[in-house]
Amino acid sequence: MNDNKISYLLGIDGGGTKTEFLLTDINKKVMKRIKLGASNPSNIGIDKTLALLTQGIKLICEDIAPSEISVFAGIAGSGNDEIQNSIYRHLISLGFAFVGNSSDTFNALKAALDDNDGIAVIMGTGTVAFGRSGTELFRSGGYGYMIDKGGSGFCLGSDALNSAFEFSDQRGGSEIIYELISEKLGKPLNKALSDIYSKGPSFVASLAPIVFEAFRKNDKAAKDILFNNTLETAKMIRSICSKKDSLRDNIVFIGGLCREKEILEQFLRMHLDDSYHLFFSDEPIINGAVSLAYELIKR
Repeated sequence: MNDNKISYLLGIDGGGTKTEFLLTDINKKVMKRIKLGASNPSNIGIDKTLALLTQGIKLICEDIAPSEISVFAGIAGSGNDEIQNSIYRHLISLGFAFVGNSSDTFNALKAALDDNDGIAVIMGTGTVAFGRSGTELFRSGGYGYMIDKGGSGFCLGSDALNSAFEFSDQRGGSEIIYELISEKLGKPLNKALSDIYSKGPSFVASLAPIVFEAFRKNDKAAKDILFNNTLETAKMIRSICSKKDSLRDNIVFIGGLCREKEILEQFLRMHLDDSYHLFFSDEPIINGAVSLAYELIKR
């Protein structure tokens, strides 16, 4: 393949809530960006994932020939070989010059750490921590919403729902969270149960900002939710540092929840002392996918 024919880079970052497509020129100058819905095959099935990828690629590439494009797709829930291979074969069939794909965690690793050693803590719909030391890679968490129990948008949203229903039942809970969720749902909580389940994990994760809003209103339940969730995040970090202690010098948080970095850091510091050096990245995760598409050309 002649690298000189490659004029464009396409990065795809797919998660449990949204899928972002970013097309740039070879120098990473942004040409076009679009967002579609969730693409995690563990949640929606591989056929719907492939259909969404096809839709997004057609929209963003328009009249550009795929043979001029190097693409990297990092898709949540595609860690196992069968799903990863299905996505790879699908992208190859579309005629791209270079194709790479893996889990969306590799997009975040690239965006958070580039090629440096450290720990990338990804806090989006789901959560996972990866530590990198040279060629060694250490993982903690990231097993999906049915297993992971803290530190993700889904877990925050789920805890908020639990608190709201507790209040509704007069079992405790938070009146503030109850009111905020009812307002978002546009109906009384006791009439929204089927809606909550039918909309699935991505909708639950969309409730995470309510916890931060309630915290700003000095809500005790919100404080407890944030304390417990950041405790789980801290456990993931300590787990990785127990394998490679030097990685505590560069711990980078990235993902949608990091928009609330001041509050998150406040709670994380309740669990991690100053020997853990915490940084919050504003780098869009999709930029990591574009960088990985560029690296495919240079291999």
